[in-house]
Amino acid sequence: MKLFLLLNLSSLLLHATAQTTEKYALIVAVSNYAPSTGWNKLNADNDIPLIKESLKRQGFKEENIRIIKDKEATKTGILTAMQQQLIAKPKPGDICVFHFSGHGQQVMDDNGDEADGYDEALVTYDSPMEYEAGVEKHLRDDVFGLKLEEIRKHLGNNGNLLVIVDACHSGTSTRAGLGNYRGTTTKYAPKGYKPVANTKIVNEGLFSLGESKPGLAPMSAFFASAASELNQECGDEHCGSLSLAFSRALAKSDSKTSYRGLFDNVRLEMSKMVPGQTPNAEGDLDKEIFGGKALGKPNYYPTEQIINKKKITIACGKIYSVFAGTTISLYPSNTYNRETAKPIAKGTIITAGDYSSEVELDTELSEDVLKTAWTFLDEVSFGDLTVPVTIKSSDAAITSSVKKIVAQIKQAKLTEAQGDVFIEYGTAGFSTDSIYISTSGDYRLGVCSKTLAEEQLTTFISSKIAAYGRAAYLRNLNMKNEELNVVFEFVPIDYKKAEGNNNAIIKDLPEKTIKDASGNIVFQHDDRYNLRIINNGQERLYYNILEIQPDNIVNVLFPAANQQPMDCFINPGDTVRLTRIFRIGPPDGMNVLKLIAAKSALNLRQVFAAPGLNRGDTPKPNNPFEKLMQGINKTEGVQTRGSGEETIQPDAVNIHSIPFKIVPKKQ
Repeated sequence: MKLFLLLNLSSLLLHATAQTTEKYALIVAVSNYAPSTGWNKLNADNDIPLIKESLKRQGFKEENIRIIKDKEATKTGILTAMQQQLIAKPKPGDICVFHFSGHGQQVMDDNGDEADGYDEALVTYDSPMEYEAGVEKHLRDDVFGLKLEEIRKHLGNNGNLLVIVDACHSGTSTRAGLGNYRGTTTKYAPKGYKPVANTKIVNEGLFSLGESKPGLAPMSAFFASAASELNQECGDEHCGSLSLAFSRALAKSDSKTSYRGLFDNVRLEMSKMVPGQTPNAEGDLDKEIFGGKALGKPNYYPTEQIINKKKITIACGKIYSVFAGTTISLYPSNTYNRETAKPIAKGTIITAGDYSSEVELDTELSEDVLKTAWTFLDEVSFGDLTVPVTIKSSDAAITSSVKKIVAQIKQAKLTEAQGDVFIEYGTAGFSTDSIYISTSGDYRLGVCSKTLAEEQLTTFISSKIAAYGRAAYLRNLNMKNEELNVVFEFVPIDYKKAEGNNNAIIKDLPEKTIKDASGNIVFQHDDRYNLRIINNGQERLYYNILEIQPDNIVNVLFPAANQQPMDCFINPGDTVRLTRIFRIGPPDGMNVLKLIAAKSALNLRQVFAAPGLNRGDTPKPNNPFEKLMQGINKTEGVQTRGSGEETIQPDAVNIHSIPFKIVPKKQ
């Protein structure tokens, strides 16, 4: 009997082992296209460590992540790698990820299945940009989709597939030279090709991937931009905007996060980096990511490497929105209640990488203690105000003068490659009597005469860079505290003036009227909305609401000019419909609305809507978040972050952010 039970138990254990879910990934990156193709060089190589590390943190084994790049990434090479890595190796029920970084292009439709007469395609290593008769080296959406369907069929109903495409396929660029783009306005088609629109196809997705079908694994697909947009690489990181946004969003996810929730965070992250782009998503977005087997962000961080008795590295960094200046506490392992425990050391992050940070401790500890210690974050630095600046000028004297000014601005960092802010003179399309300051997304920040005195020009340039840096910093703030869980919703409204008087007829519109197929909120000029506030917390909370425009101007919506900070409160469990109506107008692009909730009254209007105050006039902050905002709102231009003033406890406030896009009115 004992033998039977032992054999039966062994059988069950073997069966359980055999059924363990494995995770596999294929990462394709093309930076250096064949010289004969005409494609510009990309920084797709920089996406590889981001994606690879983010997947490893989600339980993907090193040996289960395959990378092919450049010459390996031909059409045949990609399809073969997909077969070998995502079909031959996984078993039914496993989890797979396909990631592509490179150029994308629209090519003439070859079977009449496209609404606009063009197929979307991945540009492989040897795909020519200009049409060549009889040459078919692009990986069309039709062929790509069939291979993905093979993968889904193999994985079965219990499997899971995620596709990430950091490329673009069409679009128009207002001006060349402001950054590196993945894609082209050129379509791969013979001269004289007239696309035949298929009017029977409606609401077609970018690749039309991921439809639910019996016997196929659920699949979700993320794309860096809409078909009408180019995909811009990120400035300081020199990597794909979607790759970086995906890595950051995945770091904040857990086993309950859906692909829709993950995409919401991707969309928010991209609104900070490339406000002119609209990421797209297709497929089964309401399934839990990785089949509910995603690993959440840890509450503490074990020691990664011991450098010496007072210096270690921990597995936490910029991907988790943690930067140099963050303070930490070290506790013995298995410290689950820090309120009753005493830290064995304190420390500060002195260098933050993407996934790893170096910590300087205030106490020497033995190697045995450091090996097992748990590191907790105390006060977090959410980044600095440094702005990468690129100068483009046709005049050597002006170039020298502007470089000298920018070099004095501690907040600015000169870069020859791709900055977040461009200072231009005498370039194509601009008057030669003025100096222009623009964002990398081509939003105008300011124009001044080239004849300004040096002191005036310094003040002008430093103020524009300072304002841009403050708003960019605010865009990046992501602080969560479930006890302060106040959120908001847009309420689109139909607003018409009544005939014969000044009254208005107001009617709520369905939420679907402002959402596209990917769930992006899109407003047109002259649309109107107001807001619904919901308090999911357990006590009365106070809120401020800020709008950050794509040109990084910050508007304070609440408290309004005629309100006191104490007026903006909401009681626990309440839902409040605000009566103030907002009308949509330019600038076009991706805006972000942020609601900041706290236990005490906030007044960010005094920070962002009161320029010109000197330090003596600035009101004393009511809470740590106001102090943080006042710390970054210094207008001297040559001022940069101080020594720890701009850190804050990670749960001091709750920030709820929603990006939304503004476009011209459809004719």
